[in-house]
Formats: sequence, C-alpha cells, structure tokens
Amino acid sequence: MSSSTQELRDRLTQAYALPRGPARFAALDAVFRHADAAGDVPFAFSVRMNAISDFHHGGDPTRAFLAFSWCLSVFDRQPELVGGHHAQRLLWDFKWIVWALPQFPDIPLDRTMAVLDDMQRRYQLAGHSLHAVHQHRWLVAHHVGDMAAAQEAYDRMLTAKRDAMSDCSACVPSGQVRHLTSLGQFEEAIAVGEPFKRGGCSEQPQWMLSELLTPYLQTGRFDQAVDAHRDGYRRIRDDRHHLDNLAQHVLFCGLTGNEARGLELVERHLSWLERPSSPYAAMEFAASAALVLGRLRASGHGDLLLCRRSDDGTRRWEATVAEVHDEVTGQARVIAARFDARNGNRHQSDRIEARMVAAPVTEQLPLTVLAGRPTGTTGHVDPKLAALVERVAALTVAGDLAGAARARLDVAHTLRNAGRWEDAVEAAEEAVRSLDRAGLRDDSVRCRYLLWELYRRAYHHRAAARALLAELSQLKHLPDGVPPLEAILEDAAGSMHGEDAVTHLLTAADRHRVNGSPDAELRVLRKALVLLAHRPPGDPAWTELRRVDVLGAAEEHPSAEQAGKAQAAAARLLAAAGRLDEALARLDAAVTWFGPEELADERRAARLHRARLRLRAGEPALAEAEARELLAEDADEYGWSAAAILARALQAQGRTDEATEVLAQHDIDAEDLDDDDFDED
Repeated sequence: MSSSTQELRDRLTQAYALPRGPARFAALDAVFRHADAAGDVPFAFSVRMNAISDFHHGGDPTRAFLAFSWCLSVFDRQPELVGGHHAQRLLWDFKWIVWALPQFPDIPLDRTMAVLDDMQRRYQLAGHSLHAVHQHRWLVAHHVGDMAAAQEAYDRMLTAKRDAMSDCSACVPSGQVRHLTSLGQFEEAIAVGEPFKRGGCSEQPQWMLSELLTPYLQTGRFDQAVDAHRDGYRRIRDDRHHLDNLAQHVLFCGLTGNEARGLELVERHLSWLERPSSPYAAMEFAASAALVLGRLRASGHGDLLLCRRSDDGTRRWEATVAEVHDEVTGQARVIAARFDARNGNRHQSDRIEARMVAAPVTEQLPLTVLAGRPTGTTGHVDPKLAALVERVAALTVAGDLAGAARARLDVAHTLRNAGRWEDAVEAAEEAVRSLDRAGLRDDSVRCRYLLWELYRRAYHHRAAARALLAELSQLKHLPDGVPPLEAILEDAAGSMHGEDAVTHLLTAADRHRVNGSPDAELRVLRKALVLLAHRPPGDPAWTELRRVDVLGAAEEHPSAEQAGKAQAAAARLLAAAGRLDEALARLDAAVTWFGPEELADERRAARLHRARLRLRAGEPALAEAEARELLAEDADEYGWSAAAILARALQAQGRTDEATEVLAQHDIDAEDLDDDDFDED
C-alpha cells in the first residue's frame, strides 16, 4: 500500500525529530522507500537532496553516495522535475562525493576519476570555473601519493578563478596547508592558514586548526600549537564526521610528550572505530593511537588499563595499553594495505608506518593546568591553584594514586570557582579518569556531577552533558555533595526546551511524590504545565492537570505559593486550548490561594491574567472592574498593563472617549493595544 503525501511528510518530520545519527538515517531510509513505493518522484528527490548534507556531516558518506547517485540519475532522466536550486546543489554536492570516494578502498580508483571527469564536464556545461575541480583533482592525487599530479592540480587551482562553486574562503586554505605541510613547507603553510583560523563555515575553524598543528610544532610555535589543539579539539570532540581531524590531535599528543592526554583521547573515541566515517578516517585514527600507545608501552606502562565500551554503549570491558596498541596497529596496517592494493603503490602503508613510530618534536609541552600550564590568567601565578597542582604531582610521585586523584578534583573545583570554565573541564575530565582507576566511586560521581555542571554551560559540550545526565540518572545512590536526582533533573529542564525538558520535569515530579514532598511535586508540575501549554487536549499535559487538582485537594496541602502558581499555570494550559471558563475558574482559585497580603505580587499577576481572559471571554465589564481595582492598588508596577486592559475593556463597551482619556493619562500608544503580545497568556 502506497503512502499519501501527508503520510510521507509526517514520516519525514518524525525522522528529523530524532538526533542526527543511525536512528535518524534509518528513518530517512524508510521515508525514501515509502516515497519510491508511492511513485512520488518529486518528493523522493527533494528529501534525498536534503538528506545528502545530513549524511555528509553526520559521518555516513555511504548513504550520501547512494542518495546523490539516485538524484543525479533522476536529474538526467527528468530534468523538468528538478528546480534550479536543486540543480545547483547537485553540482555543489559533487565536491562532497569526490572528497569521500578515495576514502573507501573498495571503490576502484577509475570510478573516482570517472566521477571527477563527470564533475568537470557538468561544471563546464553550466559555465562554472574549474577551481573546485582542480582542488579535488589535487585531493585524489595527494591521496594516492602522486605528488607530481598533485602539484600540477594545486598550481591550476591557485590560478583558476573562484566562483559560486568554490569552497569557502577558509576551506580552500585548509587544503593548501595540508599540501604545503606534506612538502615540509611549514612556514608557508602557516602564512597561508593563519588568517583563516577563526572560522568561515560549518567545517571551520576546526579543520584549519587541526591542519596547523604540525606546522606550528615543526617551527617551534608551541604556544600557538597548544591553543590550536585546545580550541580545535573542543570543537570536534563530539562529531565523528571529523574523525580524521581527531587523529591529528591524537598525533599531536604523541609528538609533544602528552601520552596521558593522548590516552584520554584514544579511550574516549576508540569505540568510533566500530562505525567510522570512512576506512581512511579509521586508518588515520588507529595509526595516531598506535603512536601514543606505543610510547606508553615503551615507557613501561603497557599494563595500564583502558576502559572500553562498544559504540552503541551496550558492552563495557577493560583492556591493557599493550593489547589495544597491537589491535590498532594491526587495524591501521590492514586498511593501509587495502588502499595500496587499490592505488597500486605503498604510499599509504609507508606514511602510516612512519606515523606510528614518529619521534617526538619536544619532550613535554604542557597542555592543561594539571600538566603544568601556567596557573594564572594574566601572567600572575595563582598561589592556591599552584599549590594544589604541586600536591597532585607530589602525591603521584609518592604512589598515592587515590590522594592524587582527589587532589585533581580539588583543582577542577578551584578552576570552576575562578570562572576558568574550559580549564575546569579539562581538569575534571582528568580527575574522573584517575578517580575511576583508583576505584573511588563516590568521588567519581561527585566529579561527574561537576562535569555535568560545566558541560551544560557550553553549546559545544551539549552531547557530553546529555550523556552524563543519563549516566547520573541511572545511579541508585548519589553521594554527599551531589544534589538528589530530582533536583538535578529540574535544574536540567531549566536549560532545555521541548520534550526532553518536559520528561525531566515529570520524572522529577514522580520522585517528589515517592518522597512525600507535595510542595516540591507541585512546583515541578507547574513548570511542566507551562511548557505543555500549547499541547492539544488528550495530550499527557491533561493528565498532569488532574494531578495538580489531586495535590491541591489532599489533606496535607502544599504551600499557598506553589498551589496558587500551579493553578495559574493550569489556567494558561486551558486558555491555550480555548477553554476560557475553566481557565478563569483556575485563576479564581489561584487568587484565593495567594491571599490578600502574603503573596501580593503573585496575586496581582494572576488578577491581571484574569482581566485579560475576561476580555477574551467577552466580559468587558468584569475586565474593566478588575483593571480599575489593580490600578487603584498599584499604579506603578502593574499600571501600564492594567491601564491597557482598561482601555480595551472600555472600547469593547463602546466608551471610546473614556478609553482615549485612559490612554493619554498613562502615555499609551493606541497601536500598542493591537500588539499580539498584549494577548499573551
């Protein structure tokens, strides 16, 4: 049975409601199948075109290949179905496809070259410059190690005219930096790249910062290298699309005496090798990991344990540094051999072998406060922080791993209290690892809570914050120093929107009910009702509305403040559904709960809302009376709003002269009464 257009749109909406990743991509596959079965070619074309970007940036180029090939075939067979915008998008997406094709050793090289030739033909027919074509011919030649062809394409790119099909002003120089670095022209690479290390598009500045790491190191610009690593890694740490760039940061750790930091990165991203963005990215990461783990093994730390997990999070186990070193070394070599067989040379194997045994550029380049970075923010040493860092070092040397781990947590708290948020994140991440290794379970949970607080401050840590909240939610025991889970969930909801926020609030309310805390339960339910105010009848919001009523009628009453606020929130829910009489009854109850004196501000706000609803309910005389009472009681704080309601109520009763007099008296522009915000409930 085929699907209707509306059913297809509903499926598409549901797919994009899922987070970017396997679940969304599988849902999009289902949309494609249903659209094909329905014979709705225009819809199938449009959704695939839009999905190509999602697949590309979501680290699934295989799906991008399939969607692109399908769309290109339709474009050639039925160009009348494709608008000008999509025609241009197809030409643009050619670049993404050519960028990804060489990264899969099972795709023959002549197939990639055929796509490149087709790209050039279509660009010429459309009247575009060949700037982007030369750029991608360089990319393919560079991958296979044909440096003569790479240099020729690179030179042609530099002299070709840029146009609308060219990559952005920062992405092109990122490729130039990679080319110049491979030739050992580090000073020129920095000169080309530095002007573009602040950003440019969705791929920048993280790509540029990753490319600049080696040139900075090789020219002794260690401070710039540290800054590029810290900023660049922070931007890509949760994005598997950038696995090859992550490999550059792991390599950086191995070249700068930061094996401990490198181990942290390997441990965090090792599971991505189960579902890499491409075999090439997996090879890059595995080789960089082999360098870090090999150096640890050579220094006598081969028995150190790594905490491992499967990519889907269903399995967890431990493995030694030596075991993982052998694993990633073998993986890098196997993939490199596949590339060599496809490319007809040993370029990738030679390059990977050199990476895995690369000599350090410097013995120790401090990256974090705990590793020896300056403890002050303006050149002045923070004595308290410096003493804590020295204590960590002393306890480590003394073999007191538990004491050193707790001292790391103290450093993280101190940095947090000083407002040094990213330094605090790095210190807390180091502390969590050491606390786990020392078996200090309660302290580890305290550190995870601190990390959650830090992560939720920054958008780029949102995925990590979500994962930590899920981890904390599953714990049966939270130690002293960590708030109860219901408080954490309520706090989390305050910085979220949509379904997640509602879910956290309702879970918190359930826990308050189990704990016998009606006041707290009602407070949280009130917040949930505010978020649910525009849900249709029959939604779970209405179940929560009944729950509010049960709490209000219980023998052990909640406080007047929470009961009144809950009734006011319920009024908004009912008003949004057009059930004005019920909403007004709720506001009557809220006003009663607030009382005449104890909660005067809340009482006035509820009465102001009631006056607005009386206008909407066609009761202007009652609205007028309420507004006049509010003006008489408090002409300052609620004066403007009450006067505006009064003027509207008078207009509704045909008393325009009186309404004009009220507007003039309170300096209200008549146009303000027509503002949609005036009717906000």
